[in-house]
Amino acid sequence: MSVKSIILGSMICASLVLSGCGSKQKKGAQPFPLVTALKDSVRSSKPSADSVDPAKRLTRKAIDASPVPVLFVRIETRKDHATLGKIGENRGVKTWVTADRIGLSFKHGVLVATRGLGPDLMAANVDEVLAALRSGQGKATRVHDYLNGEDQIVRQTYQCSVRTEGREALNIYGLVIQARHLVETCHNPNTMLENHYWVSGQNRIWQSRQWVGPNIKYVFSQQLSR
Repeated sequence: MSVKSIILGSMICASLVLSGCGSKQKKGAQPFPLVTALKDSVRSSKPSADSVDPAKRLTRKAIDASPVPVLFVRIETRKDHATLGKIGENRGVKTWVTADRIGLSFKHGVLVATRGLGPDLMAANVDEVLAALRSGQGKATRVHDYLNGEDQIVRQTYQCSVRTEGREALNIYGLVIQARHLVETCHNPNTMLENHYWVSGQNRIWQSRQWVGPNIKYVFSQQLSR
């Protein structure tokens, strides 16, 4: 996802981690609709053009046909887009990857790690943030760990506050979600940031815009699967 060619290549099957990616398909078998949509988006683009937004090629039918949950991601500073498939979950942390093993991990919907973006968020402690989000307000401390040029951990600590901005209806390919829009404002001596979350009544974060780090800045994510 650090370059357009990676994004375009991963769009064929990244969100699915399906049997069709990198392996031979059984004779006569039909590809999943989502695979077809993503392949079409790759064919329609040129190497010199900006990466094609896969979200414009998806449908609710294709998403529902996917055998694994699907996540849409956009990195704003790079104008890159991708769909990712969930490959695992451990103690509330879900990990999503592209076919090129570029990954993002979320703890109950809050970003806690990235891999393959360079430079990456190696780990984050967001327990207090999660508590404030569930309450709809409150103070929190978040801690981010990064690697410096000497492969040493550099820790950034932020003081944050969470507030409820209001209620909004999200329409995710025909799936309408009534969500609370929560805003988390954080600062330390060097950085100010603002994260946005759209949360359902079951405290599921369906959509978010979250800070990764000073180089990558913000990543937008949206849960596509029910």
